[in-house]
Amino acid sequence: MSNVFHRFAKSFVTNIKTIIQALVFSIIIWVFISVQIFPDVSIHITDIPVQYAPTSLMTDENLRIDSMDISKVTVQIRGKRYSISRFSKEDFVAECDLSRVYEAGEFDVPVDVKLKEDSNDCEVVTDNLTAKVKVVKIVTREFDVIPNTDSLAIADGMQIEGEVTAEPNVITVTGEESLVNSIGHVEALASYETVLDHSEGVHAAPVFFNSSGIKIANPGFTYSSDDFIVSIPVYKIKTLPVQVRFTGVSGNYGFNPDDLEYTMSINEITIGSPDNSTDKLDAIDIGEISLAALTLKDLQGGVTLPVELPEGYKNISGNRTITVTFPDADDFGQLGFTVPSENFTIINNPSKYDVKILTNQIVVNVVGYSDYIQTMTSSDIYATINLLGVDISEGSKSVSVTFRLKGSKPRAWVTGEEYKVDLLITEAVEDQEE
Repeated sequence: MSNVFHRFAKSFVTNIKTIIQALVFSIIIWVFISVQIFPDVSIHITDIPVQYAPTSLMTDENLRIDSMDISKVTVQIRGKRYSISRFSKEDFVAECDLSRVYEAGEFDVPVDVKLKEDSNDCEVVTDNLTAKVKVVKIVTREFDVIPNTDSLAIADGMQIEGEVTAEPNVITVTGEESLVNSIGHVEALASYETVLDHSEGVHAAPVFFNSSGIKIANPGFTYSSDDFIVSIPVYKIKTLPVQVRFTGVSGNYGFNPDDLEYTMSINEITIGSPDNSTDKLDAIDIGEISLAALTLKDLQGGVTLPVELPEGYKNISGNRTITVTFPDADDFGQLGFTVPSENFTIINNPSKYDVKILTNQIVVNVVGYSDYIQTMTSSDIYATINLLGVDISEGSKSVSVTFRLKGSKPRAWVTGEEYKVDLLITEAVEDQEE
């Protein structure tokens, strides 16, 4: 056996040149046969990604590819064997021809496959490739946001009263046309961790509903905001009797308004307070009537007062005014009296000045029970000129004067505009010792 192997090795070494020459001639013959007898071959290129780019028309019409039934294609190429063997999927581009897409819908569009770089080394044999694409139209719409407080817990004795608002109060939605058009309305669902016992702005999330009022669970669109602030006015509601106060009374020097019978157009009012401040109130003062401004005309026609509440309180009843009428107005009258300066008294006169009253008399109006004022005379009216707080300097000056009626319980009062008198103020002359 070893002799056989030895003879073979000796023969191989002796004929190696002949063997190499035969191998080279074989290769040359194979290349010649491949080029001349079989010049072109075909191979398949697989997994070429399919691309697409919207046309200018699609861009202008807000059309977008929503889905496509293929993502990769396989093509057959033909060329010289020694040339096409170097190609791979990275050398090719497959692109959808969207030139015939002009509206939303489903389309079978051509898929064009070509080399990324121009070359004569191969030919793409496969043609008539198509892809089914779904095209949608993208639209943008604005919706009013409706605040929703159904999930909130309100403290006992309190209630939501007034307009509940959301900020922002509109939401912009962008998406496929049929989805966006399916929206019936949008709510801002407010949430609060504890019991709400005061007016508050609470956070809220948008919730979308279709035209049938059914919640859209997984919206397939985008929107401008996902956080809203819902302002919730919470009030303590209470109904209170109303009352009016009279001013301009000073003890026994003026008319006692308790003797003046009056009625009001409303006897009670329902208000909302932002806290528990109304718990200790048995009635609410609706306004003031100054006796000094109350004339016989007012007694006969009534006085209308605005219903004004402190800031933060709400007028639930909605009454904007209240009219005070006087059932006994026919028992009253009004007369004018000329009051001489002898009835004027100056108080708080500075010691270094002399003050002289230049006004000799003033006509004042007195309102009261007719049987009472008909017995009055000018001597029943006196005036006080109070210089406390008045800037005193030499020269003439006009100052206010306050009129009162004599008697412990007069059944009338002085009414009318502010009364004034003119004074002459000079420096006091010091007494000289003889």
